Amino acid sequence: MTNTKRAFEPKRINDMHWSDISEVSKSIQDNVQSKQKIPLFYLHNESINNYEEDIYFVNNSDETLSFVAPYELIKRDSDNPEMVIAVEPSERDEAFTYINVLPKQGVKIDRQHIIYDSDYLNQIIVYTMSRASKEMWGVWRLNVCEKGLFSSSYPLLWEDGTKPTCVVSADKRNDPKDRPILPGVFPIRQQLYKKWADHYDDAYASLMTAITDAIYRYDFGIVGCYYNDNWDEYSSESELIVNLLIKNGADSVEEVLTIMTAVYDSSFGTGYTTVPKEVAEYIYGLLLRYKDIVTK
Repeated sequence: MTNTKRAFEPKRINDMHWSDISEVSKSIQDNVQSKQKIPLFYLHNESINNYEEDIYFVNNSDETLSFVAPYELIKRDSDNPEMVIAVEPSERDEAFTYINVLPKQGVKIDRQHIIYDSDYLNQIIVYTMSRASKEMWGVWRLNVCEKGLFSSSYPLLWEDGTKPTCVVSADKRNDPKDRPILPGVFPIRQQLYKKWADHYDDAYASLMTAITDAIYRYDFGIVGCYYNDNWDEYSSESELIVNLLIKNGADSVEEVLTIMTAVYDSSFGTGYTTVPKEVAEYIYGLLLRYKDIVTK
């Protein structure tokens, strides 16, 4: 879609209200007797000139969203699809990362050109988090694709949590295996990576960061680290774990689990924290990849 410097300038618009006027939204209502559906989130277009429109993500809910990120936050390791790799945000991504998006507020996430974009398959991916209810609670990944332009009043998710038919996918990423690293933790994550890289080396720092990522996403121990942006809650434990894994030459999942349990018992008291075996398996995979890198 449009790729100009001005297109990447963030912007917010307050007091926006859903208007069911687009052909897309009309075509996805049930029948005429059905109650009109209201979107929790939708896209809205603002004309810039005769050729360009800014596209806004609109928070039509009654809650303040902790973040809106219109880019991919997660990718899989090509050799091991079970392994999640954090996606470092680009300059454009950082500009379009919004914190505390208010109810009925729209945030600019893209721009489209009526000539240049009209003949292409265009895609928008948006991550956000909802705490509106038990059913809605979680990180949402919304994916829409259009051959040509996105219309205004384009619903992304209905208020009951169901997916509009025009949307490719609307998924809650509540399973730890599928959780992304959330935008709010990137600053402290980058600071600690630099600190570790300066003290050790890049490969060692990458292993510590990846292990902290895993502990953060699985969120065991003190509950609420993931949803409260406490990525660094267990960074000290991660550093101890890596040092012991390397020093002791751990070469099995059981040895990783034993070392992790010993570290947590020392930090929080014996038996207070149970390390899931799934996490130990994941971290053993990270360790094998690290060993492969340093031995090349």
